[in-house]
Parts: sequence; structure tokens; C-alpha cells
Amino acid sequence: MGAAVGVVAGVIGGGGGGMLGGLLGGSGLLGGLGQLLGGFLGGSNKIDFGKVLEGFSPANVINATANLINSISGNSGKQAVDKLAKEDGLPKFLQEAIKKVIDEVVKKFEKKADPEAEKALKDAAGSDVQKSIDDLAQKIVDAVRKNLEENQKDDTASNRTGGSGKGGKKSTGSWLMAIAKAMGEVLGEKASKMVELSGKISDAADAQKSAGKDQKAQQEAAADMTKAQTEMQGVSQEYKLLTETFSTVIKGIGESLSTMGRKQ
Repeated sequence: MGAAVGVVAGVIGGGGGGMLGGLLGGSGLLGGLGQLLGGFLGGSNKIDFGKVLEGFSPANVINATANLINSISGNSGKQAVDKLAKEDGLPKFLQEAIKKVIDEVVKKFEKKADPEAEKALKDAAGSDVQKSIDDLAQKIVDAVRKNLEENQKDDTASNRTGGSGKGGKKSTGSWLMAIAKAMGEVLGEKASKMVELSGKISDAADAQKSAGKDQKAQQEAAADMTKAQTEMQGVSQEYKLLTETFSTVIKGIGESLSTMGRKQ
């Protein structure tokens, strides 16, 4: 997921202040959001999202973007668990429980938006939407597999019940631990990005100070700082949203499993 979801989360979660105020007061909501969407969708950076969404209200633009990002995130998660079930032995009951919780989380974050705005956004993004889903799903699968492998090595080393490789039977606890760790790794990447952006903001501030009366250098430093600050706000809010989403998913899976256990 890219910085666009952070902008959406900041706007929706903050009651319309913060980032939205900056976008509306600066280069414009459509231009700022369009740039971030382009970065999020990779190849779509050639598309002028601002132009595509022209004519829709700010609330519809924000909500349509939120729904697109949520849809991509949810479909990525479901695609990942389907692949893990098919190729790695993720139990069917756990596969279904995870997908059910993901649907609930996506629905929880769904915002009311003009269907025409949503359609315009999806049409403009085109095949990049599916590519984003595929990329994130594979990233999740790779992280879960790596964690399962590490767990099995640890179990074998301490003479506990270890698996027998990729096709070995793994406990529900092992799967949940691997999935939780994979989510943590995604959050860790966002935290690292925030540290990187913090350094860029600091460097830009130093450049402004050392520019003295050089107007061109001052303008360049100010532009660099604004860009880094905008991305920092996005990534920070994205981190906050992911933390809440992951917590809800893990909690929901646990509750589903407890319910199943009581029925048996």
C-alpha cells in the first residue's frame, strides 16, 4: 500500500483537517491526491488522476480513493490466504475465518461515495489495480512462508513437534503466529520509511538555513521539505490505519476460532 491510503485515513480519521486542509489550501486536492495515487499504483503515475476526478466533490474524491485502497488491501489479503491454502496447507476453516474477518474490516472502513467517482477512478487505474493486489498478496505470502520456515527450525532445534518442510502439517497456532509476524513486518517497513522521511525533512531544514539569501536554493529546499512532510503525513496515517486493521483481523480470527471451539 502506498501513501494514498495515509492521506485518506488522515482526512477521514481527523475530521477533515490536517492533510485535507493542506491539499485544498495548496496545490489543490485533486493534484495532490492524484500524485499520491499515481505513486501508489506504480505504472499509473502517467495518468492525471486530478483530471479524471475533476467535477466531483472533495468528499467523493476522498471516499472513492479510500474505498479503492481498502478494496485492494482486502483483496490482497484474501488472495494471499487462498494461495497459502492451495499451495502451503493453510487449513480450510482458518482460510474461511480469515477471509470473513477481512470482509468485515473492509466493510467497516467503507465510505459513502458517488458510484460515478468510484467508476472513474477504477477505470483510470485499469490493470494497475490488479497488479497492486497481486504484488501485495505475494509479499504477504512470502513473509508468511518465511516465518513458518523459521518457526519449524526453532521447533526442531528445541526438540518440539516440528513440521516436515513446506508440505508438513502445521498447527493453527503456527499459522496465526506466522501471519501475525508477517503483518508486523509490513508495519516495520512503514516505520523505517517514517525514519527515512524524518531524515529528509531534517536535511531540507538544514539546507534552507544554509541557503542564506540564495532565493533559488531556498525555494528548492522548501519544495523538498513540503514533499517529504506530505509523504510523512501519509505514511504516518497509513501506519496508524494498518495497525488498527491488523489488530482487528487478528482479534477477529481469534474470536472466530473461539466460537468454533465452543460449537465443537
